[in-house]
Amino acid sequence: MNQGEKGSVSLTYSLLGLMSIFWGSAFVGSKMVVGVVPPTVAAFIRFGLGGLMMGLYLLVRGRGRYAPIPRQRWFSIALLGIIGVTIFNACVFLGLDYATAADATMMIPTLSPVITVILTVLFLKGSLTGKQGIGLSVAILGSLIFFVGINSSGEIAPQRLLGDGILLIAAICWSIYTTVGSRVLAGLDPFLVTACSLLLGSSILGVIAWPSFSTVEWESLGWQFWALQGYLALFPTVLSNWFYYRGIQHVGPSRAAVFMYFVPISGLMLCWLILDEKLGPIQLFGSGLLIVGVWLVNRGPKKSKKPLVIKEAA
Repeated sequence: MNQGEKGSVSLTYSLLGLMSIFWGSAFVGSKMVVGVVPPTVAAFIRFGLGGLMMGLYLLVRGRGRYAPIPRQRWFSIALLGIIGVTIFNACVFLGLDYATAADATMMIPTLSPVITVILTVLFLKGSLTGKQGIGLSVAILGSLIFFVGINSSGEIAPQRLLGDGILLIAAICWSIYTTVGSRVLAGLDPFLVTACSLLLGSSILGVIAWPSFSTVEWESLGWQFWALQGYLALFPTVLSNWFYYRGIQHVGPSRAAVFMYFVPISGLMLCWLILDEKLGPIQLFGSGLLIVGVWLVNRGPKKSKKPLVIKEAA
């Protein structure tokens, strides 16, 4: 690896680090938003604004900078938009309407990398070492303990359990999004692919949210609401998705997904400081096992086997 390649990889890891901070704040901001408007409307506003930002950038600055997308790739990009934007975010916002932001902050970033590695092994011919197999088992055990911890206080919490089940579906969708995205990105610019999938996915979200528009008291939404939506659209949506796709392209889906387990660190702190949400002792123990398991799963082989890396085409 020459100096230029090392610099590119270092930049990619730095951007993935910023991505993990932005995404940690997204769960808190999204929880605050679903308390004001219906979940589908909140999802559409955030990702509709994000898609609009990226679309305007492409119109103003993108002419001539990006090679046209081959016709045969559009189906895959549409699939990315439906799974990774429409279904994923509909599940996240609906799950947040029932569960806590702390649950979402812990579940999605830790379960998604585990599922992503499994999909990578099954469909991208990746390899799973013995240590990664142990990590997978630990992560699954941690997730089971985490779910048991929901009722650790002795109180029945069916709504929260339902919300966490929906968040689990969101984690699966994100893993599919990551795995499919690694194939779609070969030879394409990550910003262009992100913009196209975001525009398509947010448009479908708009169709789903349309019946709920009449229930929103639009005139009562203050500047704080729109400022929060602007932040969610720009930083955790536009920039973070771009950084994530760049990571998939330059260091591979498994290594990019590992940065998601840094998200709970910032996210849980913000949940505690802003929303006064805390995890119970059993959930904290399960969370610890999840993080250890994810760390083991994402440790690639050291010697004989090369890590899965998808490089940008020259």
